[in-house]
Amino acid sequence: MSDDTEVRQEEGEVERVLYAKATYDEAEKEAVQDVLETPERLVGGDYTDEFQEKVAKRFGKTHGVMTNSGSSANMLALTSLMLSKGAEIITPITTFSTTVAPIVQNDLIPVFIDIDVGSYQIQIDKIEAAITADTEAIMIPALAGNIPNWPRLRAIADEHDLYLIEDSCDTIGARIQGEPTGEFTDVSTTSFYGSHIITGFGGGGIVCFHRQEYADKAKKFRAWGRKSAVDENVTIDERLETQLGDISYDSKFVFDEVGYNFLPLEASAAFGVEQLKKLDDFAERRRENFQRLSEFFRQYDEWFVLPEERDDVETAWLAYPLTITEEAPFDRVDVVKYLENNDIQTRSLWTGNILRHPGFEDIECRIPFETPNADHVMKNAFVIGCHQSLTNRKLDYVEQTFEEFFESAT
Repeated sequence: MSDDTEVRQEEGEVERVLYAKATYDEAEKEAVQDVLETPERLVGGDYTDEFQEKVAKRFGKTHGVMTNSGSSANMLALTSLMLSKGAEIITPITTFSTTVAPIVQNDLIPVFIDIDVGSYQIQIDKIEAAITADTEAIMIPALAGNIPNWPRLRAIADEHDLYLIEDSCDTIGARIQGEPTGEFTDVSTTSFYGSHIITGFGGGGIVCFHRQEYADKAKKFRAWGRKSAVDENVTIDERLETQLGDISYDSKFVFDEVGYNFLPLEASAAFGVEQLKKLDDFAERRRENFQRLSEFFRQYDEWFVLPEERDDVETAWLAYPLTITEEAPFDRVDVVKYLENNDIQTRSLWTGNILRHPGFEDIECRIPFETPNADHVMKNAFVIGCHQSLTNRKLDYVEQTFEEFFESAT
């Protein structure tokens, strides 16, 4: 924050406190400029190769396939596994739309399990009872940046011969029991959207695998379904050896799959390479802000369920979630309006109960147990920022504004 902004704030004029904000400097600008100097490599290149390798390593994975978004990464995660049509995928009912959308788009059936309020993670104790002969995978988002019990989920998946898919689009670099989260999963995805912990020039995503065969499938589906997406370093003689029926054809334009165009931009990867260098610092600053907010809201824990994470987890939350209790003398509409009218940005906790949304209310699914917490969160939860760009001055203002609201509400 500039000195001028701090002076304006002291005088009562407040710069808007965003729930999320990208943080970058000249290094990212120079990396993008470097890409602009080589127009023949605007899509694919050394930056993309480097970024894929380094992000995959962060997840404890061997292979990374960068995409144009985290949503596309989720689509490739499921499509590349070639699951049976109509197979069931166990997933939480409080989620993000593009965790569930690729399940539906791949003709798979989501099996919805409720979450716990506070952790906002799937109720693991209910998973095994929800597994049937049709179940082929478990797909869990690290909602708002929190981490589920991946070791236990891995044990369940192994016991029942299921794929375990980690949608980590809300965080990156998290560890559990000292290990990268991706060590416990078959597939890991993350997102570099502009509001996330690091960004790829406003967008980008990645899907990571342990196994080469799935990475190769993902590369094909990412690039229109083209056979050449796996290995483009072939001679013209090799390219023209391909036969399609009785016609010799250029292998660069042979389509092995009905694919998509999910290719990333080289500028996005270049920006991301520089962002990745700052990730540890960003994560530490987020944890400090998260801890400060927790200390503040503990004074009001009769009115809010505070966010909870496991003792064996190290993560950076995307935002700071709060769920209003029945004892509170106000509701979510009251507090959110007050915050927004005082230039503190808020968001709902992603979908709440996704089946209440028009695009998903009629999808084919199975709900083996009641899901009251999803509705409770949908009605009572919201998030505020804890990102690395927040200054102490802004956090002072957030706390002051909440205190003023509490005084007016009681």
